Amino acid sequence: MSVELVTVIMFGGLVLSLMLGIPLAWSLGGIPIAVIYLLWGTDGFFLVVANTFGSIWLIELVAVPLFISMGIMLERAGIAEALFESMHRWSGQLRGGLALGVVVICAIFAAMTGVTATATLTMGLIAIPAMLRRGYDKNIAIGTVAGAGTLGILIPPSIISILLALIGNISVGKVFMAGIIPGIIIAILFMAYIVVRAWLNPRLCPPHPEKFTLREKIVSTKAVILPALIILSVLGSIFFGIATPTEASALGVVGVVASVLIHRRFSWKLIREATIETFRITGLTMWIFFGAMLFSAVYARAGGASFMSTLITGLGKDPWFVLIIIMLIAFILGMFLDPFAIIFILCPVSFSLMRELGFDLTWFSILFVINMQIGYMSPPFGYQLFYLKSVAPEGVTTADIYRAVLVPIALMIVSMVLFMLFPKLVLWLPELMMRMRQ
Repeated sequence: MSVELVTVIMFGGLVLSLMLGIPLAWSLGGIPIAVIYLLWGTDGFFLVVANTFGSIWLIELVAVPLFISMGIMLERAGIAEALFESMHRWSGQLRGGLALGVVVICAIFAAMTGVTATATLTMGLIAIPAMLRRGYDKNIAIGTVAGAGTLGILIPPSIISILLALIGNISVGKVFMAGIIPGIIIAILFMAYIVVRAWLNPRLCPPHPEKFTLREKIVSTKAVILPALIILSVLGSIFFGIATPTEASALGVVGVVASVLIHRRFSWKLIREATIETFRITGLTMWIFFGAMLFSAVYARAGGASFMSTLITGLGKDPWFVLIIIMLIAFILGMFLDPFAIIFILCPVSFSLMRELGFDLTWFSILFVINMQIGYMSPPFGYQLFYLKSVAPEGVTTADIYRAVLVPIALMIVSMVLFMLFPKLVLWLPELMMRMRQ
C-alpha cells in the first residue's frame, strides 16, 4: 500500500469519524489499528502494545492529573469569587476596570492550573453578568473572558506545553519558562485594547458607581496573596532548578489545599468531588494521548513523516515560508479539531522540519501553543465558544459569542507575528534559566 493511500485512509478516516460523532480517542486509536492490520497483519499489533506502554512510563505525564486537580479545587473552593471581588474593589471605578480585572484574574488562574476551563467557566458565570449589568458592551464583556480564558494554554503550568515538549523531545521546564513573557504580553495586549476602547468611547466600559474605602480595598487584597504564593512556588522551583515540572505540580497541589484550608472551604466532599473529576478528565486526556501517539507512530512507520515533510517543503524552500505554511495548517485545523489531535497529528512532522530548517524548537512550541489558543476560540467548533455558551446569561446568543471572539483572535495573531519577528521575547527567560543552573 502506497504512503499516499495510507495518508488518505488515515486522515480521511479521522475526519469522517469525527463528522459521524465518534469520540476523538476512539477515532485516533481505531484508525491506526485498522491500518496496522492492512499493512502488516496481526503481527503488527505488537506496535499497539509497545507504543502504549512506552507512553505510559513517561514520568512527565504525572504532572497532568496534578495540575488538573489544582484547577478543579480552585474552581470548587470559590477562590475565583474572592479574586474577582478584590479586582472589583481596586479597579471597578476605572473605565473598563472590571474587564481589566478579569484579564488579571484569568492570568492568575492560568499560572495556577494550566487549563482554560477553570477561568473561562468561572468568569463566564461571575464576570460576564456583572459587566453586562453595569452597562458594558456585550462584545467587550464576552470577548474579554473568551480571550483571557485561553491564557491557561500558554502560561505555565500548561498541559498542552507538557505534551508538546514530550513530542519535540525538549525540556518541559524550558517550554514552561518560554511561555511566561508571551503570556504576559498577550494579557497586556488585551488590557491595552480595553483601555483604548474605553478612552475612545466611555459608554462601552463605564465605571461602576460603588465606592470602597482604602481599608476595604486592602482587606480584599488577601485573596491575591495565596494564589501569588502558589504561582511563585511552582514556577520559582522550576526556574531555579529546585524541582522538576512534575515535582512542582505536587508542590502546587499542596499549596492549593493549604489555600482552601485558609479560606475555610475545605471539606471531604470537596476532596472527593475534585478527585473523581480529576480521574475523569485525566482518563479522557490520556485515552486521547495514547490514541494520538499510536496514530503518529503508525503513520511515521508507514513512511508518512517523510512524505509530509516532502509535501510541505515542496511548497517552497524558504524556511520562513515553510513555518508560515505549518502555522496556517494548524490555524485551519484549529477551527475543526481538538488541539490534542492537531498536536499529535501535525507536530511530529513539524518538529522534524523545524529542526532541519534550523529553528529553535522551544520558540516554535510557543508559536504553536498560541495557534492552539486561537483554535480554542475559532468558530465553528472552538472549545471556548461552547464553554461560554454553557454559562452565558440569558440574552447572549451564539452569534454574539462568535462576534465577540474576533478581536481576541486578531490580537493573538498580532502577538504571534511579534514573537516571530522578535524571538528573544520567547527565548530570553529559558536561556536565563539555563545560565543560572550552570
